[in-house]
Amino acid sequence: MKIGRKFSSRTLVIYFLVGIALIGIVTYVYSNYLIQKIKKETETTSRLFGEFARGPSLDEERLLELFYDKVIQRIDFPVILTDVNGNPYSSKNIKEKDLHEVVEKLDKVQKPIPIIIRHGADSTLVGHVHWGLSPFTRSLQILPFVETVFLIAFLFLGFWGYLVYRKSEEEKIWNSLAKETAHQLATPLSSLTGWLEAVKGDLTQEIYEGIKEDAIRMKEVLEKFSRIGMPPRLVEKEPTEIIKKSVDYIKKRAHSQITFAETYKPLPIIQFDDILLGWAVENILKNSLDAIGSGKGKIQVKTHDGDGAVIEISDSGRGIKKEGHIFKPGYTTKRYGWGLGLVLTKRIIEEYHNGKLFLKKTGPMGTTFQIFIPKVAK
Repeated sequence: MKIGRKFSSRTLVIYFLVGIALIGIVTYVYSNYLIQKIKKETETTSRLFGEFARGPSLDEERLLELFYDKVIQRIDFPVILTDVNGNPYSSKNIKEKDLHEVVEKLDKVQKPIPIIIRHGADSTLVGHVHWGLSPFTRSLQILPFVETVFLIAFLFLGFWGYLVYRKSEEEKIWNSLAKETAHQLATPLSSLTGWLEAVKGDLTQEIYEGIKEDAIRMKEVLEKFSRIGMPPRLVEKEPTEIIKKSVDYIKKRAHSQITFAETYKPLPIIQFDDILLGWAVENILKNSLDAIGSGKGKIQVKTHDGDGAVIEISDSGRGIKKEGHIFKPGYTTKRYGWGLGLVLTKRIIEEYHNGKLFLKKTGPMGTTFQIFIPKVAK
């Protein structure tokens, strides 16, 4: 079953509500983590400030001990100390063994800090501090990027879901229209059949058979419309007979200036619905007749085995100008057309038969449609 048939406005609302709730929860949890982290660092800085504020009562040894415990021990970012010649002699939070290589990497991102000892008016450079960003700082850097990507993905999926929902609603409308049409026409058609039997003796055999054939055909058309949206009745067999039957039906209703060329090669066994597959072939043939118009023209029907049943229908008509719109509901170039023929045909082939309907080529020299239905796996 296609996802569009399951998709509803309720599903879309649930998606947005759950998505917004997740975004809110993740934002709250992560923001609270950041606040606690900053709060802890602020508390450490405040303690140091309080100790320094004690002034003379804090001896040098106690000051060094405090600085080591509160600052050096709590460093969570990579840091390397080098002498004046650039040789590393101390490091923290470094896993690599080659400290010279790490120093080069750190200096490409952050400018090293010089270590200067002052003697009155004089100063001496004794080395450098090479440092990188802490995991906390890096998480702050990538946070906007992660949030942006997540928000774009969330909105994209939501928009995609909206499009699927709209398409499913459009299909429901067309399905309902088709079924209602079949329902409304069923009663007068039954009456027409009854009247035909009543006047049977007053008509010539040829006229009677012609009207009867059209009445039967109309019943088949109503059955086709009534089955839109219903599961297909699939059988496994070779489809050439159904294809020929559909071509013969259109041939009888084409004007005398249109010639048909048929080439049938053996086809593999496929799964198909007799009525629906025949309808699909007829729809394409009717489009070919419309493309040719009232002048001379030719329609070619070819079949061959291409790892499945391949049906090609070509015409010598004027071609299709807006080929990107032909499978959209409501699009038609006919004055009184509904724009349903190719839409239904595509659905019949692709959704009901797991096949493909291609517009193989089109132009001033004519148009070719190709139907492909996979063969039954042995």
